[in-house]
Amino acid sequence: MPINPFHTLIIGADRPLGQYLARALAADNLHYKSYSIEGRERVAILGSGQPFFVLTPALANGSDIEDALYWIETLEEHDAPIVLVSSLAVFAPQNQARHTETSTRFADNDHARRLLALEQRVKQCRRHLILRVGQSFSVQAGDFAHALLMALRDRVELTVDDVEFFCPTPDDDIATVLLAMMKQADCSDDLWGLYHFCGVEPVNAFGFTEALLAEASQYEDLSNVRLESGAGGFRPVWQVPCGDVTHLFYTFGIKRRPWRSGLGRLLRRYYRA
Repeated sequence: MPINPFHTLIIGADRPLGQYLARALAADNLHYKSYSIEGRERVAILGSGQPFFVLTPALANGSDIEDALYWIETLEEHDAPIVLVSSLAVFAPQNQARHTETSTRFADNDHARRLLALEQRVKQCRRHLILRVGQSFSVQAGDFAHALLMALRDRVELTVDDVEFFCPTPDDDIATVLLAMMKQADCSDDLWGLYHFCGVEPVNAFGFTEALLAEASQYEDLSNVRLESGAGGFRPVWQVPCGDVTHLFYTFGIKRRPWRSGLGRLLRRYYRA
C-alpha cells in the first residue's frame, strides 16, 4: 500500500507544535486528522493510502511521553510510518558543542532516559522518522519563552543566566521541517531514521531575554524592567544542547533557520491572538 504523505494523523494536535503542524498542512490544503495525545481513541484510516502518524508531545511533560508510548503500541498494528518529535535534551549540556546523531554522551537524568526509551521504541517500527529538536518555544503557556515573558511583566529587576548556551527553535519552524521531511520520506528507504534540527546561533538565556524584551516592547510597555546577568539566574528548566544539522541538510536539503525572526513572528501572533 503506497504512503500518502498528504494524509497525516497528528497525535498531540492540542499541543503547540501539533497546532503549528495542523496550520502548515492546512496552508498546503493537505488532509489531516487531529488526536489528543492524552486520548485513547481508535484510529480510523481513511482513503487509499497509509497516513503518517506524527507524535508531537510536549517534551517537558513526562505524562506526554508516557502517553506517546501508549500510542506507539496502538499504531504498530497499522504498520504505517511513525514520526516522533524528540529533544536534544537527551544529551548532557556542553557549552556550544553540537551533537550529531551518532553522539552518545547522554545526560544522566530521568528526563533524558524517558526520551531515549521513547526513541528506542519508535526505532523498533519498520518505517520511522525521529527529529530531535533544540530548545523549542512557541510563547504559549508551559514553555521557556512564555515563562520569561511573564517574569518580565512581574519583576522590575530580573537576573538571567549567562553561562549555559542553547539553540532556540521556534515550534512553527519545527512544523515546517516535519512537513518537508514527510513529503520526501517515501522516495527512498535510506531516508528513514534519526535527525537533528535547531535554530541558528547559540545564545545564553540572557541574550535570549534581551531579544525577547526588545520584541515584546513593541507591543507593551516594559521600560521599567532592568536585566542583570549571572550564573544560576533565570533559565530554562530543561537545558537543551545544540545539535549538528548536517545529516538533515544533506538528506533532505533542510537548513537551520534564524530563531530571532521566529521569535518576532511568534510574539506577533501571541499579541494579536
